[in-house]
Amino acid sequence: MPNYPTLNQMGIKSVDNVQKYTLRQQGDTDVLKIYYKRPKGSFLARTKKFSFVRGRAALPIEVRHSKAFDNMAKISPQLVLALQELKQLDATRQEAVQVDPKQKFLSDLDHLEKVMTAKMDEIRRQIKELD
Repeated sequence: MPNYPTLNQMGIKSVDNVQKYTLRQQGDTDVLKIYYKRPKGSFLARTKKFSFVRGRAALPIEVRHSKAFDNMAKISPQLVLALQELKQLDATRQEAVQVDPKQKFLSDLDHLEKVMTAKMDEIRRQIKELD
């Protein structure tokens, strides 16, 4: 199994349970959110959020007030390393599991059916409560 030192340093010890991740920017901060697959009834967190403040490039004072300076924020080196390890983790998983496209479509269809049924039941319940 590959080693993920940056993820381990961030407190992500069970890399096998990482399901997906998202990255968004909030002002001058990058927010990395890690989603875990957990068994039903687990008390462990399903997500972990990490914030990385963007650093500024060292520029002369006369340039700092220009619009170009606003776009020169540097991404955190730790975030870059974490993203590389997460991509490596995804690549390792994809090599290990080759999903049959037909099975994936059937699985997606089953999931959609469950979601739709649950939503329809919820709406019917809400209608009955109006009476």
